[in-house]
Amino acid sequence: MSRERMTRRDMLGAAGATAVFGLAGCVGGTGGGSGDGGGASATSTPTESTDLSVILNWKPNATQAGYFVADRNGFYEKEGLNVDLVSGQGGGFAAKQVGLGNQDLGLGTGVALLQARNRDLDIRSYAGAQDSNAAIYTVEEEFGGTLTEPSQLAGKRIAVVAESAKTMTYLQMLLEEEGIREDVELVNVGVEQQTSNLLSGNVDAAVGIFSDSLGLQRKGYDASMLWLANYTPAIGRTVFTRPEYAAENPDAIRGFLRATARGWAWASNDPEGAMDRMVEARPSLSKSREIGVLKMKYTAKNLVLSETVREHGWGHQRADTWDRVVTSLAENDVIESGTTADGVWTNDYLDTDTDYVGSYAAQVSTDYDLPV
Repeated sequence: MSRERMTRRDMLGAAGATAVFGLAGCVGGTGGGSGDGGGASATSTPTESTDLSVILNWKPNATQAGYFVADRNGFYEKEGLNVDLVSGQGGGFAAKQVGLGNQDLGLGTGVALLQARNRDLDIRSYAGAQDSNAAIYTVEEEFGGTLTEPSQLAGKRIAVVAESAKTMTYLQMLLEEEGIREDVELVNVGVEQQTSNLLSGNVDAAVGIFSDSLGLQRKGYDASMLWLANYTPAIGRTVFTRPEYAAENPDAIRGFLRATARGWAWASNDPEGAMDRMVEARPSLSKSREIGVLKMKYTAKNLVLSETVREHGWGHQRADTWDRVVTSLAENDVIESGTTADGVWTNDYLDTDTDYVGSYAAQVSTDYDLPV
């Protein structure tokens, strides 16, 4: 059993009921305005503002709530930043735009960053903003019960998108760690065909993202899922920029990360209010408000408040995780052979002496009642 697995599962159970509530009232709430939480994270607004363009990993959605809250609540402004959140077209596209200098910062997976570096685009991760959203999911009718442990996958057929080498690699890492790789049949399916294959009985489970299971639950199925990041190292959404840009604008990078952590703390404590902020920024999101709030809660509880964040603070990146992921991706030809994690990431711009970064877990409460 891996250290990553033990740490996350143990800490989510033990720490969630203790320190989480100590300072939860310091951030967010149902009211508008900046919601100044006080404490060490409060900083004076610089006299001159810095323009900062940030390309998102995808179109605006609830999994990006912390950034929109930080913008609408004035947290970026308080750091002296004029932030433009730019709609994206995938993590790979964001990495390319940042690497070419068309955008200042970007959001995308560790894989997108590594592949960009393989194309000689010099970008680096400055924060691990969220864990991987990949999940193995199923429904009781096809699986014969609720999926609660990876060992239950032995003897089963799992649908996985053949084109998603990253997800395939993470899944194989999990199965190998559990010692059941040879006991599981992987069934290659087309993009967005996992659920249809599951419901038709072609497979017993499928690999996708957490919202796939959530969608099944909302349709009346008895769905269950396992987060891959609970059981194997994975690099989810990162905040990246060019090292040259960071060196020239260190205060802007630090301020952006501080304000983003604060935005996520506010969103975690008040998902309904955070969804209001997102609808203010993108009125079209009002049509999916209910599912948006639910996605936000899953993101805040399972992806942002990870075991690493509980131990080290928001955005912290682990050397052992990067090393294992890079090695596995290279072995499976997702990235170039010989690629290493050297120069790929840094924690040097994370101000751990501020509450919202260094003591993030103590600022939030994610005791939500979630269906899956």
